[in-house]
Amino acid sequence: MNPRPVALWAALLPFFAVHLTYLLAASFGLVDWCMPYIDSCTSISATGREPPASYLFRALMLPAAPLLFFYWWLNHAWLGALLPASRLRHWMLMLAALASLGLVAYVTVLGEAGQLWQRQRRIGVVLFFSFTYLAQLLLVAQLRRLQPLAPELRRLVASMLGLCLLLLGLGLLTVLWDLVDGEGYDAVEDAFEWNLSLLLQTNILLGYCLWRRSGWQLAVNSGPGGLAGPARETDNPAANHRKP
Repeated sequence: MNPRPVALWAALLPFFAVHLTYLLAASFGLVDWCMPYIDSCTSISATGREPPASYLFRALMLPAAPLLFFYWWLNHAWLGALLPASRLRHWMLMLAALASLGLVAYVTVLGEAGQLWQRQRRIGVVLFFSFTYLAQLLLVAQLRRLQPLAPELRRLVASMLGLCLLLLGLGLLTVLWDLVDGEGYDAVEDAFEWNLSLLLQTNILLGYCLWRRSGWQLAVNSGPGGLAGPARETDNPAANHRKP
């Protein structure tokens, strides 16, 4: 099995879902036309809150949740072949499962009125963003243990780490800004949300690039061990950095 399309679509499907929903919502006058990454004119939630944009948002984001989990499951299988003694991959998969459930909890009640649904949306958002970030951090931590890495792979892992640090810095900035100047932060909160979401998806896209350059494939064998990481190529991306 070639797993790379899973990583590619796990990165691109949520991106297209959010932006296509925004274009549809703006076309129907449900949100303002602007550059949300800069102008902070609307939140991601607002783009998919009312029909017909809400139908498109649910239709694309609900399939994105299991797709994202499948991406992390494949990372779990890959790391099992590269670092069989590591236990971090189990924590990574558990966090990813909770993140996917959080996304489902958020999307299914988006647009519903009432405090109960509002609480579910907030819980879903927190689970998705925070646990996806932690899963990415654990993935990078394990990849950095693979030594020596080929130069190109080392640069990709360094980029993934850099994005994790940038996400952490932006997250801390939002907390401090909100504490110091709540009204000022409210004016830019939506832009932070758009940019944080983009950075999370960019990190998954870097994961796709890493898979592509390492050239691994997933195989199922009938012997002990079940899933075998890369078929027809080496398990060690430090030794394999050719294009598949």
